[in-house]
Amino acid sequence: MRAGQSFSNWIVRRRPWSPTTFLLTSVAVAISAATRAGLDQAGATLAYAPFFPSVLFATLIGGLPAAVFAAWLSAAVVLIGFTDRPGHEEVVNLVAFLAASALVIWLGNLCRDALVELRRNEHAREILLGELRHRVNNQLAVFQSIVRSSLSGEDHDKGEAIALRLDAVARANTLAWSGQRVMTLRMLLDAELQAFRASGLVTVEGPDVPLGPEAIRHLALVFHELATNAVKYGALRGDGGRLEVQLAQEGGRCVVTWRELAGHVVTPPAGEGFGTRMIRASLAAVGGSIEQDFREGGLACRIRFEADV
Repeated sequence: MRAGQSFSNWIVRRRPWSPTTFLLTSVAVAISAATRAGLDQAGATLAYAPFFPSVLFATLIGGLPAAVFAAWLSAAVVLIGFTDRPGHEEVVNLVAFLAASALVIWLGNLCRDALVELRRNEHAREILLGELRHRVNNQLAVFQSIVRSSLSGEDHDKGEAIALRLDAVARANTLAWSGQRVMTLRMLLDAELQAFRASGLVTVEGPDVPLGPEAIRHLALVFHELATNAVKYGALRGDGGRLEVQLAQEGGRCVVTWRELAGHVVTPPAGEGFGTRMIRASLAAVGGSIEQDFREGGLACRIRFEADV
């Protein structure tokens, strides 16, 4: 898929009257001539057939000017290089080739115009998404400021927790709307655990999987909550613990095993707090679930979800 997109982008960037376009067209015709010579040696009697690919190639990269140049250059090469005495048969072949080339050029030019229009629309969409991302993240920054200023004093910790959740949403939006074609689960985990990956406190293993935009937004909150709890109470508190994350796929669903190996005894929470409820709600939005086991050595949980939401 990427190779096809790269080729189409390369085609769109070609300029019809540029020297490079006509040079590439000449090279394509030369390749067709070499193919014709090889076929002649093999006993084939294909007068103009090997030159149709070069005409189509020229049409795609340079439009009408390069296509007409390729057709007439091909005709000249055949008449000069492969025809001893032009006669009635050669004239008929030439007329048939030019007529067929006209059809190839027309169809190829339609394809080129469609690629140009598609690229133009895609560029407009990227500009719109960039502006939307900028506006949404600005709004989230305003919300963070309001929360932090409104919940001060005794409620400072609550305000900071809410602001950090909004920050996780902003990071998720940046990932979901970035210019990259494919966003993956490992990239999302790296964004949330970046501060600990470099120190070797976190390991992530297993096959990576691409994520849809909605999955990115909801899973960002899930991993943010888990990472926050690990920093406050669990393996990332700074007393020699570590975190192991294992990625897998079961029955078409993604499975993340989150295992904390804390450097201290972990006490299970007395009840289900807001963070846990938010984790379950976020996973439910992507057809997922979580199984948590608060062991003495740290939290172990198993997360399942749909990646292409």
